Amino acid sequence: QRKGADMHGTRAFQSAVVGAVVVAGLLAGLTSASAAHATAAGVASAGSASVVRNGKTIPVAPVGPCSLTGPKNGSSNGASKNRIVRFGSSTSSCSTDKKKHTSTSTANGTKFTLSALTDYGGPTIKVASYQVTCAATQGGTNASWQFSGLTGITVPKQIPNNYKVAVKAANGRLLANVILNEVILPSPNDGSITLNMVHIQLFPNGTPKNTTPMSGDVYVGSTSCSPTA
Repeated sequence: QRKGADMHGTRAFQSAVVGAVVVAGLLAGLTSASAAHATAAGVASAGSASVVRNGKTIPVAPVGPCSLTGPKNGSSNGASKNRIVRFGSSTSSCSTDKKKHTSTSTANGTKFTLSALTDYGGPTIKVASYQVTCAATQGGTNASWQFSGLTGITVPKQIPNNYKVAVKAANGRLLANVILNEVILPSPNDGSITLNMVHIQLFPNGTPKNTTPMSGDVYVGSTSCSPTA
């Protein structure tokens, strides 16, 4: 798979879609060692979920996570909640280079499947493989992502930040919002970043009458990092 990205957009190739976001550190008046960040120093996972079905919470903890402050390497054989969501095998790595004052947090995931919408007349959404990375220096951060084998929804060749796809049933009822390239920045900006490659909001307007109530959020490929000391 060929890779490529620019600072503010994405480029599509035959087998992969990729993108990147660069955030400059705004730390005037603070030394890098004393600056307080709202975002984690460095974490990554293949995804997670918190779904409420018929009043019962069905969580999926971060899949194969790593952290600069915890396990530096993670792996998972996958996680599955019947007829809701499934994550395939994944790996992750969070590392630092103390001499260069840099850190990198990366997660690789496979065979994501969201089947929660099918009972309501919606599609099955799948991603065959994907990767998210957050790289940090003393001056700022760079979050990037790529995926291949996306089915169930249609996306443009260039995906801007926080691009939303409304998933509807044949009767026009909203079943989910799928946010791609979701970028979360703290306020005020301290140079840190959180990136969710895909964020699925289930039934934001509620489920139809005479169906099983369902709501919640599903994340596919998540990473965060802050400028290093």
